[in-house]
This record gives sequence, C-alpha cells and structure tokens, in this order.
Amino acid sequence: MLNRDEIKDFFKLQNSHAKKELGQNFLCNKKTIDQIIDLCELKKEDKLLEIGPGLGALTNDLIGKADNFTVVEYDAKFVDYLSRCYSEKNVNIVKMNILKFNDFSFNKIVSNLPYYITSDILLYVALNFKDLDLGIFMMQKEAYKRIVAKRGSEDYGVLNIVLSYVFNMEQKIAVSRTSYFPMPDVDSVVCKFVRKDVDEKKIKPLLTTCRTCFLNRRKTLFNNLNTIIHDKNYTESIILDLGYEKCCRAEELSLDDFLRLTDKLLSLKLIKE
Repeated sequence: MLNRDEIKDFFKLQNSHAKKELGQNFLCNKKTIDQIIDLCELKKEDKLLEIGPGLGALTNDLIGKADNFTVVEYDAKFVDYLSRCYSEKNVNIVKMNILKFNDFSFNKIVSNLPYYITSDILLYVALNFKDLDLGIFMMQKEAYKRIVAKRGSEDYGVLNIVLSYVFNMEQKIAVSRTSYFPMPDVDSVVCKFVRKDVDEKKIKPLLTTCRTCFLNRRKTLFNNLNTIIHDKNYTESIILDLGYEKCCRAEELSLDDFLRLTDKLLSLKLIKE
C-alpha cells in the first residue's frame, strides 16, 4: 500500500493528478485493506478477479492468496506501474475497460468500485459472471443505499431489483472518507455479494422488464408497458390479469411481481430471453 506522500510523488512523476471525477481515490488504510482481504475468504484454488486495482492497495496483499489471479485496469499509467511492481509475481495484469472484459470464469471478485460506473459494473457482473460465488465491493455509501432501497422509495428501481434477484447483499464495513487520498466528499462501505442459485436465463429479460417499467418514473406501469406493446387494450388486460391496478406505478411492485410480469411478457413473446 502506498501512503499519501508516495501517491503524491507518483502523480508528480507522471506530471498528472488523481482525477476525482473518475473515482480515483486511493485507499490508504491498512486496517481496512486487511478486513477486505479477510472478507474474500480466499483459497489457493480460487479464480480471483480484481477490478480497477489502481496503484495496487489491495493487489499487493491479494498476490499469493489464489493461484489464479487477474487484475483488470483501464488507465495506462496504472497498468504500467503494476506491471513494473509485479513483473515477477503470480498475477495477470490486463489493460481493458471491465465492461468489455469477457472472461467470466472467475468465482471471486473484489473491487474498489469507481463511483461513476458502480451501477454499470454491478449489472455487468450480475448478467455475465455466472460462476461467481462471492463479490466483495467497496462503494460510496449513497450507492449502497440505492442498491438496497425498499419498494415505494424514490431510489427503488432497476438496479436494486435485478441485483436483489441475483445476489444476497450485506454491508460489512463502514469506511471513512479519511481513509482515502485524495479524500472524497462522502464515506464508503464494503459490501458482500453472494450469488444466489437462480434461473440465469431470467436475468436479462428481468432487466428488460424493469427498464421498460421504469422508463418514465412519472408515468404509470400501463403507460410504460404500452411503449413495447403498442396496444392499450392488450396492455390493460395484461396488467389486470396479473392483479394490478391500471393506475399503479412500477415502484409499487415487488421483486416477485416483476418476476411474474417477466414470465408473462416472455410467454407472450413481448420480450426475449
């Protein structure tokens, strides 16, 4: 783990600076790092992926814990730094946007998620990493609150419905903003995601259903659904057959309701698997 002065020196040598707008806040708290490593429950036979290692705060302590360890980093200067530091270590360093990475065979993932694409990464993991057993994700506290928002709240929506279908999620560690350099504006949390035994073929159509139903939060479920059905009478009959009111809104529906609606739309071939 680099300390604050070492991080400053790195950016001086690069004639650059940490870009807070890209979520480039570097963890400098050894206690938190040790806690995250422990949460990963690593075994030698695990296939481990770290997303966005940056300057290797977690990477350094993860090396040697699993025989198959890959890190995916998009920023070239961090890739160069990691490659020089760990050239003789058992770690595969990949320069790539994680949303284009297509090796989905990992059973464990750990990441200090950049806040500006937290939702995109979590959905990408949910849709594609079907062999995943455990994910340990650090994210801004507000992002986690959105993910676990309850039905009827203003934050309830596509992300937390899909993630709650795929994962059991639990906050494990609270991380003060003072644990980072540069210091972000908000605190963070470390969360444990355990993949459920679900029908994998249903994840993508569930996502399609949710995106349709939340297309315009101000509109009713009827109006949003009709954007793909294009027949008001048919749309109304589907809603009423499922036991919903024509005037209800998407945020009133539970995960089970969305699964029933997804099954209905699939059976009528209104959405695809």
